[in-house]
Amino acid sequence: MRFLFLIFFYVCLVFAQERPIYQYDFETETTGLFLPVEIDGKVCKFLFDTGTSFVVLDEHFRYLLSEPLSTKQVQARTGIKFAGDSIVTPNGEIKLEMFKAVPLKLGRLQVKNRYPYMLADLQSLWRFSGEKFCGILGSSFLHQFRWEIDFTKGQVRAYFGDEPYMGDFSSRAPIFWSSARIPQVQVNLGSLTTIFDLDIGDNGSGRLIKQNVKFLKKIGLIKKTHNQKVVTVSSLSDSEEFRLNTFRFANVLYPNIVMQTSKQNALGLAFFRRHDVVFDFPFNMLYLKHHKDYAAFEELDKSGIRVVLEEGKLIVFSIKPLKGAEIKGLRAGDEIIYVNGKKVSLFQIRKLLREKSGTRIFLNLRREDGMHKAIIVLGKDPLS
Repeated sequence: MRFLFLIFFYVCLVFAQERPIYQYDFETETTGLFLPVEIDGKVCKFLFDTGTSFVVLDEHFRYLLSEPLSTKQVQARTGIKFAGDSIVTPNGEIKLEMFKAVPLKLGRLQVKNRYPYMLADLQSLWRFSGEKFCGILGSSFLHQFRWEIDFTKGQVRAYFGDEPYMGDFSSRAPIFWSSARIPQVQVNLGSLTTIFDLDIGDNGSGRLIKQNVKFLKKIGLIKKTHNQKVVTVSSLSDSEEFRLNTFRFANVLYPNIVMQTSKQNALGLAFFRRHDVVFDFPFNMLYLKHHKDYAAFEELDKSGIRVVLEEGKLIVFSIKPLKGAEIKGLRAGDEIIYVNGKKVSLFQIRKLLREKSGTRIFLNLRREDGMHKAIIVLGKDPLS
């Protein structure tokens, strides 16, 4: 009798476990976490982005939307206050355009809620994201659910989150919310305690404001900085990057994490890829389950070459060889056909350009006058 009772109890326990309301197997070798969303009877890719307040649609969906909402109307709907009617980006000032939400579906999940949508020229980002995505799933949608992301298997699952997460984890931290509804965590930088955004839409490891960078230099946690060239919508812009000797988060030490100077502290996608991640938004908790290589040395580009994706083609945008790098037979504007004899994605070629110093990379190219070959020998780590 007792044996039958135990079997009955076990069966009830199995069936009582919460089941995902959404599940998707995503590509792991991409510049972001992209999910298929149904809009206007079609399916297109949306970027999963905890660092964006609202759902964003590409401008070509303007025909689906009604008249723009004023910032006062948005504030009344959401309780979020805006400093002005525009935001400043590296490419100039962009006017905020917000609209009443229209139906979108992520699997069985309805994206539409009381929060507005924003419009932006996302197509201008395709060339350096390497993905033709038509929208962004921001925190106004994501905050309603618990998201479990397995970066090893490439799987994301969503739950209603009626109960707190009870699975395995290596470390955890409470989540706070900014006035713009961005999830945040507390981080200790030496003796300084500060707040970081959780920005999985940023494919770097993270960002720090100048004041914090200055403090970390003073206490010796940053030995060297490097100005790198970053491809933006219209040109190349300078970005200061640095490697932290140690970075402590949730009582775990991460050596040699690379970050960039910015106007906002944030943890990005490259940091989260070191773990399986649970954003338990209903209970305001972040859980990290460390991969075996969670403390791996973060490699940087050692070539000085910038590559973009234009109309499905890998194009050399600029060449400025880094110290010790050798680049022979390559010109700006060349189309890269093969890398080491294989077809590769934008993500994959960027990864190859971060290999060990002295690595040789062989390219087959197309130019106006025909086919060509080139060779790259990777130079020194710019932060070594």
